Amino acid sequence: MKSREYHIKIHSISRFFIACLAILISSLILINEYTPRIENEIISILQFLAVFVSSFYLAHLIGMAQAKVTFTQQGFIHTWKRRFLFSWEKDIKIPWEIVDNYLFHEDRTLDSFYINLTTKKRYKINQLNVFPINDDFKKLIKDFPRLSNKYKIGTGSNIETKTINEGKSIYAHKGFKWIFYILTLGFIILLLTKILNPELETTWSSLGVIGTGLLFYGVMIKEKRRV
Repeated sequence: MKSREYHIKIHSISRFFIACLAILISSLILINEYTPRIENEIISILQFLAVFVSSFYLAHLIGMAQAKVTFTQQGFIHTWKRRFLFSWEKDIKIPWEIVDNYLFHEDRTLDSFYINLTTKKRYKINQLNVFPINDDFKKLIKDFPRLSNKYKIGTGSNIETKTINEGKSIYAHKGFKWIFYILTLGFIILLLTKILNPELETTWSSLGVIGTGLLFYGVMIKEKRRV
C-alpha cells in the first residue's frame, strides 16, 4: 500500500492553560493599573469578555504544535514540523504489530485521539475545538480504523494478526454514567428550587450553562451506547 500523510495541529493542554492564565492575569492587572475605572457594569463585562477571548486565543496559538503523521507499511510515523514551546520531543515511530486499539474522545472544548499499544504505552493527540482549525485531524480519525488494519495485515508478520478495534470510551464507563446521573439529579433539584423561589442567588444563565453541559454529555453517553 502507498503511504498516507496527514498534517495536523496538536495542543498541549498544560501549556495552553498556563499561557491562558498568565496572559489573562497580566492583562487584568495592566488594565486595573493603567486604565481609567469604568463605572458602567455592561461595559466592564464586555471589557472582561474581550480580554478573556483574546487570552484564550493567544494561549491556543502558544500551546499549539504542528506534526506530519504518515501511515506506511512499516508503521505509524509522527514527525514534528514545529514542536511545542520549550519542547525537544523526538519523532515517533510505532510499528503496526504493537498497536492494540484506538479511541476518539470528544468533549465540548477538546477532542482527543488515542492509540493504545500492547507495550502499555499510549500515543495521544489533543486538539481544541473552540476555534476552526484547518488541518487533517478529522481525516486522520476517519481513516485510521480502516487503513490501520489494512497496513497491519499487509506487514507480512508470521505472528497471528490481531484486528485493531475501537477502545472503550470514558462515556461508556459505568462510573461516568453514575456521576452524570447524580449531577443531573442535582441540576433538576436546583432548577425546581429556582422556579419555586425566583429570588434564589443562582442565575438563569448559570443554569443554562450547566444544562447545556449535561445535554452534551447525555448525547455522548447515548451515542456510545449504540456502538
